[in-house]
Amino acid sequence: MVSIIIPVYNRADLVVRTLQSVLAQTLRPLEVVLVDNNSTDDTLSVLQDFKTKHDAPDFRVTVATEPQPGAARARNLGAQLSHGEWLLFFDSDDTLEPDAVECFFKVAEDSNADIVTGRADRLNLNGTKGKTPFYKDNLLVNNMFHSSICPSNSLLSRSLCERVGWWNAELRAWDDWEFAMRMLLENPVVAFCDDTIKIHIFLQRQSITGTEFSSKAGTWEAAIDAVERAVRQAVDLPNRERLLKYIDFRRVALSGAYIGEGRRDLARPLFEKAYNNVRHDRTARWLYPLLRSYIAAGGRGASHIVKRLVK
Repeated sequence: MVSIIIPVYNRADLVVRTLQSVLAQTLRPLEVVLVDNNSTDDTLSVLQDFKTKHDAPDFRVTVATEPQPGAARARNLGAQLSHGEWLLFFDSDDTLEPDAVECFFKVAEDSNADIVTGRADRLNLNGTKGKTPFYKDNLLVNNMFHSSICPSNSLLSRSLCERVGWWNAELRAWDDWEFAMRMLLENPVVAFCDDTIKIHIFLQRQSITGTEFSSKAGTWEAAIDAVERAVRQAVDLPNRERLLKYIDFRRVALSGAYIGEGRRDLARPLFEKAYNNVRHDRTARWLYPLLRSYIAAGGRGASHIVKRLVK
């Protein structure tokens, strides 16, 4: 069985579209666990109405509430209530192609994988459409920079989630990135669905963080610190030092974003920490200050430079 777990917070209007795409899935049996994360609108009523109309022996719907804030907490509760051997932690404002879960599940069964992932596209606020990052090689490195293995577009084995300890409920930002990094550090078997788009991501103004980093200062740093701890604690990790340098680049990039928002007070200690950590790497010492200025000025694609030059 596959369980789709969806945390929802104040998405009374948007979640209907998501739920219809889940209902349209060709795979049966299917379990859906909906967790209202203390919404202040009619979200809980919408979820309960969906359960009333569509709960069936081959399409089990569970509705729960998580009063503590944070999507990670809601996902953990959903996982506890679910029964599937395979889990899809889906977002409440995105949609699935009708054959998406069936494709993921078939690949999982055929490949003995721990993670099955596929391609997704992204609808931007201005109406343009783009593709999300997608890599089949160097997954640990590419996820470090691009979050290419995202739990919302990947089918995960329950056993892998149990091994890594589920979602970090203390994190309030980049928790999906941190969770994926811990999974990849377990050296899982990763398989890929076909090259067609299976998931559609809809960016929402209230969920975009690209120009609002300083308003949640501290939450991003907590996620970076958590990933650093996971890398340091990983067993038999041959590229540990390289990954640690890349983690410090994440700090450099965040400090550049702070500067771009006029918050040099937030940027300074973050950059100093990163710079002290890479002080023995000549390339990083001259490259990271330049890239911080480039990012502060709105530049993009700096991670590709780091992957090429910092070893």
